[in-house]
Amino acid sequence: MKPLNFCVDNKLCITEWDKGTEELTERSSSAAIGKKYYEILPRILIEDRDALSVAVKDGKIRIFRDYPFNCLKSSNTTDIRLEPVKSPDGKVDKIKVTLSANINCPVVRELNQSQRLIDIGKSASTLAHGIRNPLNAIKGAVVYLREKFDNEETLMEFTRIIEEEISRLDNFISMFLSSSMLDVELSESDINSILRKIEVITSLQTHSANIESIYEYGEVPPIMINPFHLEQAILNVINNAIEAMGTGGTLKVKTYTENNSGMLFAVIAISDTGIGMSEKRDNFQSADMGKNGKGFGLFLTNEILKCYDGYLEIKSKKNAGTTVTLYILYK
Repeated sequence: MKPLNFCVDNKLCITEWDKGTEELTERSSSAAIGKKYYEILPRILIEDRDALSVAVKDGKIRIFRDYPFNCLKSSNTTDIRLEPVKSPDGKVDKIKVTLSANINCPVVRELNQSQRLIDIGKSASTLAHGIRNPLNAIKGAVVYLREKFDNEETLMEFTRIIEEEISRLDNFISMFLSSSMLDVELSESDINSILRKIEVITSLQTHSANIESIYEYGEVPPIMINPFHLEQAILNVINNAIEAMGTGGTLKVKTYTENNSGMLFAVIAISDTGIGMSEKRDNFQSADMGKNGKGFGLFLTNEILKCYDGYLEIKSKKNAGTTVTLYILYK
């Protein structure tokens, strides 16, 4: 198993943070660098003293065998090596820390997931307020196009969908600003109908990128859900898939039902032939860190599914595409 490495300066602030440590803590290097190491990982101690502080003072290499590296919900041991790095004048500039084992800490994961929700919350209200002005401008442009080109059947279909989506988004923003995200109206919704609309909405996007879209609509009974929630959850995944493929490729969307442990789920499987990802990054919290994204897309999709006792699965392989499957429980 590949060791994990990070470095701290003589004040115990993180200066280097490798990929393995990013995956362990689910904290990117940009989010970790500058923080005290013990704000993210358990403090390493020698007789109730911080071992890194001791190494800064005496400049000695230290190796700990089977060190108990525990958090509140799990017990781990690892070999730890502390290697002081000195400047030409003999003073310790930094400590290189090497952990021999990949440690699993559920508390760290839960705290980082909470931080992601906080980050989303900080920007969501500002976004909701700011989106209304451009939304009104789009609405005006759509009305003009509908009146100007009322004989263009395809264009009329797009303008109808856009107007419907604008109205739905405007109502959603009003509900978001006045209540909880969960205080929304549920209705008996046809998943295949929602997907057919999404197929039209994304058709120009896929066509311009030379991506073939294949939709297979299975027999899926109506389900009680907020249709706007579901539409956004699906679009988050499809937009990720389109971005992953760039130019060329195949997008496949399939619906069906599945009985799992006596519970019936509506299932939406979305596959792409994009770059895929390594197994270590095969999870919703890190899978959608695209070049233009903040990593919130699949995270939000998973949160939406959890509201309906559903869940998200990701299967991916580097350079061999990704399949994201959405499960929604029938109640």
